[in-house]
Amino acid sequence: MRGMSGYVGSLPLADARGSVTAAKSARAPGRSPDQRLERSVTFSEDKAWPVYCDLPTAQKRWPHIALCVFLLGVPVAGRAVIVDRVAIAVGDKIITDSEIDQRIRLTAFQNKEKADLSPASRRKAAQQLVDQKLIEREMDVGRYPRLEAVGRKTLLTDYEKTGYKSDLVAMTEALAAYGLTPRDLEDDLGRQSDLLTFLNLRFRPAVQVTDQDIQKYYDENVLKDAAGKTAEKAQAGALNEMRAAIEQKLTGERADHELDLWLQDQRKRTRIEYLEKDLQGDQK
Repeated sequence: MRGMSGYVGSLPLADARGSVTAAKSARAPGRSPDQRLERSVTFSEDKAWPVYCDLPTAQKRWPHIALCVFLLGVPVAGRAVIVDRVAIAVGDKIITDSEIDQRIRLTAFQNKEKADLSPASRRKAAQQLVDQKLIEREMDVGRYPRLEAVGRKTLLTDYEKTGYKSDLVAMTEALAAYGLTPRDLEDDLGRQSDLLTFLNLRFRPAVQVTDQDIQKYYDENVLKDAAGKTAEKAQAGALNEMRAAIEQKLTGERADHELDLWLQDQRKRTRIEYLEKDLQGDQK
């Protein structure tokens, strides 16, 4: 998650240059002495991000998650300002409100559309992030290769070259209009690359496309549109020319289908808790 210094508990601490972490316990108003409100503060170079977590409740509901609410450590009128909160818990991973909104903005930017932050759009983005967390967990367990930093920067450079004629300033300004940075886009392009790696290594090898499959696709999707316009011999030649492309298309579609089935199964096997009930939607 961009803009946050790190997580507490079992969650990974993101990169924060010169960061120093301090933690202390303080009594929560209205609670008994044995119920503490733990405060973990990570100081980055220019900001302090206190993280408050009601540990008895958090550890009971999510044994592997000790994070409940992020609070910005800049007092406003004598109190802290809530800037982010956990929206969904997926096993031992979390999805925050800001991640959902960022997913919407990233998709809108790449599709050159206006960002839609409506409840329906947020539900759709939330489900995409649930799938992403499930895939990331499987990639961790299976030790699937991930794109390294150099590769991610190359993807960003290629995007800049293709979409903005290598004008970094123009791309940065366009991203800023969506509340994004080049780093946000770089991270997302890297995630997309990792997803393709997972798809290609996990599902594509098991997909088989026969000559009959290719012929059927050709008959139903090519000849149907060209009926009566070409001779049989010419049609046979066209099939040979299109064979590789048809095979590639069918392989991709079937691998996507296998991924969908796998995700459905993982959703059933994984404890997914929606702290924001409006994000749940219809589950398969």
